[in-house]
Amino acid sequence: MTASDIEKSDNFSKDLDDLKLNVQESLTPDQEVLVKSYLRKIDMRILPIVILLYIFSLIDRGNIGAALVSGLGKELKLSKSNEGDTVTYFYVFYLLCEAPSNILLKKTKPHIWFALIGSLWSLACIGLAFAKNGTTFIVLRAALGAFESGLTPGIMGYLNYWYTRTEVGFRMTIFFVAVPISGMIGGPLSAALSSRNLGPFKPYQAIFFVEGLLTLIISLSSFFILIDYPDQAKFLKPEEKELLIKRLNNEQGMASQAKPTVSQTLKVASDWKIYLNALIFFGLNNFAIILGTFTPTMLNTNGFNRTASIYLSALPNLLGLFGVLLSMRLVNKVSYSTLIMCYSAWAIICYSVAAFVGGSTIKLVFLSLCGFGAATNIPLSLSWSSVNQGGIYKGLLASAIVVSIGSICGVVIPRFFVIGYGPNFVLGHSITIACVVMALLLVATLKIYYSTENKRRTNNPVDLNNIPIEEQRLLNDRHPNFRYQI
Repeated sequence: MTASDIEKSDNFSKDLDDLKLNVQESLTPDQEVLVKSYLRKIDMRILPIVILLYIFSLIDRGNIGAALVSGLGKELKLSKSNEGDTVTYFYVFYLLCEAPSNILLKKTKPHIWFALIGSLWSLACIGLAFAKNGTTFIVLRAALGAFESGLTPGIMGYLNYWYTRTEVGFRMTIFFVAVPISGMIGGPLSAALSSRNLGPFKPYQAIFFVEGLLTLIISLSSFFILIDYPDQAKFLKPEEKELLIKRLNNEQGMASQAKPTVSQTLKVASDWKIYLNALIFFGLNNFAIILGTFTPTMLNTNGFNRTASIYLSALPNLLGLFGVLLSMRLVNKVSYSTLIMCYSAWAIICYSVAAFVGGSTIKLVFLSLCGFGAATNIPLSLSWSSVNQGGIYKGLLASAIVVSIGSICGVVIPRFFVIGYGPNFVLGHSITIACVVMALLLVATLKIYYSTENKRRTNNPVDLNNIPIEEQRLLNDRHPNFRYQI
């Protein structure tokens, strides 16, 4: 260790001694200017590439819907069960690999990890174009799920490396704008690819090959664009970096300094609130998965032709984009729980009309209106879970658990939305609505708990100044100064 390293370590320790955990100091006017400056730089450096990665991960997982109405089932002689397996096995391996993926992220460097998994799932997507039978196709879909599993929870954790709790919710909402945008891009792109003669490729093959190739280019680019940690950010001025590091240390700490242990992992995994958040996401995610994957199938079995079904499947995502943009304006003004409950109620009403009222036009209109609430609840529910963890490593592991359990609905529900259950899909619709209603009730329960616990901590202050700051940090959201965002 050099003299310079020792001096930096001593300065870092002194800075930690002056900290009061989970209490941000008021900023001077000059500091407010610096914060705005470094946030703008971080936003421009980090957000565009991770949003692009997420958009194309969603396109690569969701293009199965367009492929099924573009001749995939007939060409590979897929049975009704096989069609369900193409989605089921994706989510089986997706949920099995999410928690291990986030643990591996902490043991490697983000720019390497995200470029690696992005390249691997894009190659799996390209491979789908060349599958000769249903077994090979399902195996490749499973591989796609395994490799994609590290992206969503990984990026959720990675954003916490760079932003404080009051800043990260807005950025996560921006990140999840990718959900409706992917549908707006993916549907028309898949329709265009399936309706044109692209050399030797059949319509469904063109979808997988071209979209996978685009993802590969973006994934390789991320290797050169992403920066691992804030204290390594050369694009920030020294005074900006110093203030950024100080503000992060006041909360979750520096990701580059976090050294997780087995006991920490077990303690995080035993927090019941994580599983309640996971069940909330499970319920809300049903709408997103059905709209994102099976809208072309539902429209096709209700009278729209193949190409029109794929193009029109972009409409729920367009309305979803408006919902997400509105939530970006509201997220720092209205509580997370209130927003989630309002958007959920809207989505339930619209989806119920689309599901149980006859007429192809009514189904199209109300499926589209449902997208306004369904797409928005994805960023809101995941952000609400993330900002209430209280630590870097807990946030990483919690996000993986929440997304893993929340993705279980992708294993079960799709089996009730293959073409053989159309055109009414009554059982599938009923289960989907019941799951979202359950999530709504759990949101209300968690809101009551958070409110009660915040009041208890305010009325019963505890002084931990005699405990070293790094030991305090291990308390995560149990720290007496921590307040849950309701």
